[in-house]
Amino acid sequence: MELIKKLRIKFALHAMIIAAIFLFVMFGAVYGLLWSNDVTNENRMLENAIARPINIGGNAPVKEDLVYVFIVEGNNVTVVDLTSFQEQYGEDSLEIIKAAIDQKGGTFEYGGRHFAVKSVAMPNGTKYVLHDRTSRHEQLITVLIETIVLYLAAVLLIFVIAYLFSAKTMKPVAETYVKQRDLIANASHELKTPLTVIATNLAVVKSEPNSSVQDNEKWLASIDKQIERMQELIGSMLELSKLEQSTLQKVTVDFDEIVNGVCLEFEAVCFEKGTKLISDVQSGIKVLGEKTSLERLVAILVDNAIKYSGDCGKVGVQLTQDGRKVVLTVMNTGAVISEEDAKHVFDRFYRTDGARQNDDGKSFGLGLSIAAATVQAHNGTIECKGVENKGTVFRVYLPVAKQPKKENEEK
Repeated sequence: MELIKKLRIKFALHAMIIAAIFLFVMFGAVYGLLWSNDVTNENRMLENAIARPINIGGNAPVKEDLVYVFIVEGNNVTVVDLTSFQEQYGEDSLEIIKAAIDQKGGTFEYGGRHFAVKSVAMPNGTKYVLHDRTSRHEQLITVLIETIVLYLAAVLLIFVIAYLFSAKTMKPVAETYVKQRDLIANASHELKTPLTVIATNLAVVKSEPNSSVQDNEKWLASIDKQIERMQELIGSMLELSKLEQSTLQKVTVDFDEIVNGVCLEFEAVCFEKGTKLISDVQSGIKVLGEKTSLERLVAILVDNAIKYSGDCGKVGVQLTQDGRKVVLTVMNTGAVISEEDAKHVFDRFYRTDGARQNDDGKSFGLGLSIAAATVQAHNGTIECKGVENKGTVFRVYLPVAKQPKKENEEK
């Protein structure tokens, strides 16, 4: 789905930007600390070299650190350990010294090499300390490049991880989007037929303007039937939307009374169809819920069971309490639902092959979707499965309502 893909990319980009800012500050602070330490060590090295006694013509004890000392008196320049200095820089020796004298303090570059210089005035001239920091400079540049590469790799990795993780994060959004899309498509399809019938019947009525209401009774009755069908569909859709988007006002209700009441209402239906209704309801079972929704839940399951129980079939309704769970079981004989149908039976507008064969024009495949939404709104679960050679079973699990603690009687 293009929309969900765009949302995932947007989510990953936002995560990447936040992480990029955080990593930039963190890596910047680390590199800044490294650079600051280098500057501090450089200054300390130069100050130590400045403080050392001058030994003209001798070997500098810090030669291996490429630290050189020279004295400037007027136009005369005296280099400590001149031989080593000339061996190191050859023909560039004089130019490097001139650049150091011009710089006096700080850092400078010459011939691709990087130097740090510090000077101090003396009674007989000016003392200069020169440090070749090319190696250290290259190390800092290498660390900077590695830091940038690591930073970019980390940011890219975070984007990939965020994008992959967004699949799970966006799953509820994707499911909602799919449900809304399917709802619109299926509702449009379901409404198309009655609207077409209404338009056709109205066209017939209009074609005979002199006819009476009695003459058009057949067409008007058909229009009324289709309007009733559309009202039922719209009502079911609104009920489903209400269950999924709002919070029910729940109170403690006697669920056993609700189940008994629904079974009593359907006894006449069962008698007309020749179906035997068997109920086994445990008394004193209470749940926290909304009474009207729970009545509709039981009615949907019992009505569905009666509808597909077959000729002279049986429907069983059982209500028990298992620990902290209330278990409502509704079973019917007849065709056994397949595993594939059982997976989708609670989907909106889904109808099994048997449901299509028994379509009475009023079934839209929303009843069991409303039942599932009702159970979910009551923090319960619902399942459907076929029992070989017996029929189909729907089982609902609801949490038991917490009983208020009894106050201790006064002695």
